[in-house]
Amino acid sequence: LTREPGIPQGQHRVRTQTNPPNYATSPQNWYLLLLPESPRNLPVTLENVHLPESNLRELGGYQTTDGQIIKKGLLYRCGHMSELTPEQKDIYRNLKLQTIIDLRRDDEVKERPTPQFAEEINKHISVSDPDNAFAEAAARAHEPDAARIILGEAVRYYTEIITHNIHRYIPVMEYIFNPDNLPLLFHCTAGKDRTGFLAAAILKFLDVPDEVVIEDYLLTNELLQERANERVVVWRERLAAERGISEDDVDPESLQALKTLMLTHRDMIQATFNAVAENYGTWHNLRREALGVSDDQLEVFKSYVLTEK
Repeated sequence: LTREPGIPQGQHRVRTQTNPPNYATSPQNWYLLLLPESPRNLPVTLENVHLPESNLRELGGYQTTDGQIIKKGLLYRCGHMSELTPEQKDIYRNLKLQTIIDLRRDDEVKERPTPQFAEEINKHISVSDPDNAFAEAAARAHEPDAARIILGEAVRYYTEIITHNIHRYIPVMEYIFNPDNLPLLFHCTAGKDRTGFLAAAILKFLDVPDEVVIEDYLLTNELLQERANERVVVWRERLAAERGISEDDVDPESLQALKTLMLTHRDMIQATFNAVAENYGTWHNLRREALGVSDDQLEVFKSYVLTEK
């Protein structure tokens, strides 16, 4: 990670303007938020986390704008679950899940199948295009300014969730907004992009403040940072072997670009917020018009998942 001169050790610049820059054309240097190290002023804590290794955490505990609290033990999110130890499986088993929603593509499900923990229903609903957008972005890791290019591709992906792919989430919402399916867990492979959007949408439909939603999204960086660092070591070794060079000569830009794909960035989820505002005005209009979840359905859902403070 490149740190701009004048910024203290352990702190990284975050782009916070309403409209993210065009990374594909901007010549400036952008600095990625990878691991927040300063104390938060927001109620996003590791208490929400059940298993960091698989990015398993819950939406319970967050406060809505009208002072209600999302109940614990009803809504969970994570990455893939194909490499769990017996002890880790017990953590999932103890959640007493009624439903698991798998957001991945068919090839991802086949490669890393989800285990059965008890008698829960495992529903596979792919929300992705057949093409793997992030794999295509990773193929550009060797290009100059690769980190900026890949971040730009990710911003486009998060925009197109709203402008091109929101219809794919309609059957997902049908399951989530049916209280009979609770407790419910939804997941993808890393638990950060498809899962990150879905978590943000649910929190916004429940009227959780924007900054809390974004901080929850960025929490992935704390949980997956160690894994990302380990993967960078493997990538460096592989690239060195493929190119017949020493590991010290591997372009750090390529490594940073690949790391960008493994972590989250504020501009990614901000792109989704912007697309919602530009195309629907509000998250509730998105819910009604694009996802077909009525106000009555939302009120019933709230009666199950919200409680007074």
